Amino acid sequence: MKKLLIVGLLIMASASAFAQGTVNFNNNGLVNPPLPDNLAIFYGDASAGGHRLTLGDGTYVAQLYFGAVGTPVDSLMAVSSPAANFRASTTTLPGTWSGGTRTLTGFASGTTVALQVRVWSTADGPDYITAFAKNNGLYTGKSAVFNYLVPNPGDPASAYLMGNFTGFVVAVPEPSVIVLGILGAGALLLRRRK
Repeated sequence: MKKLLIVGLLIMASASAFAQGTVNFNNNGLVNPPLPDNLAIFYGDASAGGHRLTLGDGTYVAQLYFGAVGTPVDSLMAVSSPAANFRASTTTLPGTWSGGTRTLTGFASGTTVALQVRVWSTADGPDYITAFAKNNGLYTGKSAVFNYLVPNPGDPASAYLMGNFTGFVVAVPEPSVIVLGILGAGALLLRRRK
């Protein structure tokens, strides 16, 4: 009987050592104020044919990155689940992605984890790093790193939400930079001719 009890305790101890934390990777109702219904970011003069970046166009995705609190941003790891697609602007939840439960490998209940959301277009690459490199950081975005306390089993569903997530910024080129670049190149050509 004693041996059976010891074996049972060892099994329970090893099972808890491999326990993994989870998080509900959704932004439904978390971003305040809510994202605009059209999900569009204009850059350049929209009335003069400026460009429109729409997150709900079917190519933009969001991926969750995680690590121990204090981990440098470049060392955060992507969760093993695939990136989540943004919902189209015609849905009842514009500005949100279809996420779901994500496993935080190596982090058990009661542990605080550093999380970050990264966004990119799959037309620019299969992952954030590739898309970032292709466009020198433009048309990609990421949130600030935020802390998440992994809930204990039996905690309410609201404990699994990313309550400290405050949104992200997608970098788009400033029109003035483009205009200044063209003017600078023109000035160099004129100066060269003299």
